[in-house]
Amino acid sequence: MSVAALIQLISACVGIIGALFFAIGIMRQSIEAMGRLSGSYWDWNPHMPPFLAAQKADYVFGGGLILVAFVLQLVAFFAPNQGSVFRPDTVQVVPWIAALATVLAFFALRVVASRVAARFQVQIDAWLRDRASRT
Repeated sequence: MSVAALIQLISACVGIIGALFFAIGIMRQSIEAMGRLSGSYWDWNPHMPPFLAAQKADYVFGGGLILVAFVLQLVAFFAPNQGSVFRPDTVQVVPWIAALATVLAFFALRVVASRVAARFQVQIDAWLRDRASRT
């Protein structure tokens, strides 16, 4: 194994650990925690629930994608290194297809993340209303 391959392997492993910590950290941000952050000692901040909901949705998707990327990088070390997946005359097109797929996937995931954020915001608002009704 070359030094470069060893560094890539270590990078993939460290990336997986980092992505897991990132994902665990944001997954532990509960609706109650976001509701408490939306409030202050004097009043409720109406701008915080949408921000916190969008932030959590983006972090969930981002952390998950980072984790998948590093896992795929690690899996690549176990894949056989013989032969080509694509015909020689199509190899030049593959990066363009990958770039287009990346852009389309980004916009599709942004739509899904915004819907997830809206769901989080509804849950935060419900928690805040429940908390306000108790006082």
